[in-house]
Amino acid sequence: MGFKEDWSHSTPFFIYCVTTYALADLVFGIDSSIFGSLQALPSWLNVFGHEIGGKMALSTYQKAICNSIIFLGRLVGTGSFEPIVERFGYKPLLYSSAVLQCVAVIIQMTAKDWVTFTIGRVFGYVVVGWIESSVPTYSAEIAPPSLRGFAAGLVTPMNTIGAVWGSGMCRAYATTTTKKGYLIPTGVQLAPAVLLALMLPFTAESPRWLVGRGRKEEALRNLRKLRTKSHVAAGLCEAEIELIDKAIEFDKENNTARWLDLFGKKYLRRTVYTALLFFFYTTSGNSFYAAYGPSFLVSIGLGAKSFTYATLVQVIGAVGALQAIFLTDRVGRRPLCIFGASLLILFDCLIAGLGSSSLRTTTANNVVVASFILLIWSEKISWATHAYMMGAEFGGIRMRKKLMMVGTTSDLICNWAVSFCSPYIMNKPYGGIGGKVGYVWGGSAALSLLFAIFCLPETKGRALEEMDELFSRYRWGWEYSKVQTQGVGATIAELEYARADAAIEYKVDEFEDPNKKDETHEAVVSV
Repeated sequence: MGFKEDWSHSTPFFIYCVTTYALADLVFGIDSSIFGSLQALPSWLNVFGHEIGGKMALSTYQKAICNSIIFLGRLVGTGSFEPIVERFGYKPLLYSSAVLQCVAVIIQMTAKDWVTFTIGRVFGYVVVGWIESSVPTYSAEIAPPSLRGFAAGLVTPMNTIGAVWGSGMCRAYATTTTKKGYLIPTGVQLAPAVLLALMLPFTAESPRWLVGRGRKEEALRNLRKLRTKSHVAAGLCEAEIELIDKAIEFDKENNTARWLDLFGKKYLRRTVYTALLFFFYTTSGNSFYAAYGPSFLVSIGLGAKSFTYATLVQVIGAVGALQAIFLTDRVGRRPLCIFGASLLILFDCLIAGLGSSSLRTTTANNVVVASFILLIWSEKISWATHAYMMGAEFGGIRMRKKLMMVGTTSDLICNWAVSFCSPYIMNKPYGGIGGKVGYVWGGSAALSLLFAIFCLPETKGRALEEMDELFSRYRWGWEYSKVQTQGVGATIAELEYARADAAIEYKVDEFEDPNKKDETHEAVVSV
């Protein structure tokens, strides 16, 4: 299918829903960007730092705690996301996120010491845990296959736009010494929470979630709003809801969908792959820059210019994320991840080699800055976008939310380790290796390239219900795109891809296990 035909499956209401949910990820982007910059702002350090070597600063211990303890909140968020959504749905969780984010920002703005400020960030990271798990999963569930990459991946450009916003605010107050220099950048985090609360009432709950709760009529109403008028007129929405219902019933009869099943034969490979997607997203350089980028740029002698460069880094990152979500449904997930991983190796090593040099030259500093810019661009076009996108796809009929929790938990554990250990590895009198830490991230990027080449599946254009059959046996990464599925997932994909003017005939009597050979499937769609 061409680009125009892919987007012919889109509607204004569908775009509104995925954009509204993705707006929630501005919260994560602003917070991560702002706090990385706050640690270098004189206004913030005058209140929360103390004098070290004649300048106001945080100690290595304080930096490690500030950048790592917040992940306890994120762990609570990722751990509670699945049971909350299973019981109440996506919309109540997002309402709760907006309220708790406002509470977190108020605590930060009224804090008198760095401990209280950090407590506010812990509450904010509960919200982050909810958002990063629920938003891509919701978007993947409501999107047609031709736009699933765009919908589920939209969280990454929104995250990066939030980071640009945060970096820009800190740049504006880079030389301000009064309290407003940090209160205003911190206070802007209220904006996306309020905007989300205002827009959320007009969105639709996931039809797949509603079908799973036996609310088929409501699911059908929502699906009709999300699909095109011609799709609705042809009766495709009724067919899709019926097939999804039968697929869920079949899965309930034949699988338990327990947490323990993640480590059984059917899901173990998907569990490992999802965890690795988020591991490589974090450890190939992204987490290091998010927590220490501006401070690192200051340390190599760039001074106040570091805030300008930090903003530029995030702008180019936003461009990479947007390119990824528009390209992934055309060229596929694998090519973008292989391409990005290759570049990450190069730029990590350039930063390590030049950033650790004792001889500071203008040329070397310019190369380091350019490498940071291109590092984040490479991360966004590959692992940063595809971790959330593919993590939301792998789970099949009933394990999507559980697998997404595995991925985001892997992400937060790796983020915590990087954030806590980096200052000890980089700074004296501990490790003292400085910029050479880039070689560590370069090694992880090299492993990610091998994973992308040999293991990473291609899921472009697949229905969510196809995943169980797609992962029915081990395959090399390049083999997935050639697999012809035969079960209910293939039927749903055909429905979702159906031409607007197609005449549809379908019947659903029973579904056999697609992994069993020599059995027919009584689920037929004529297009």
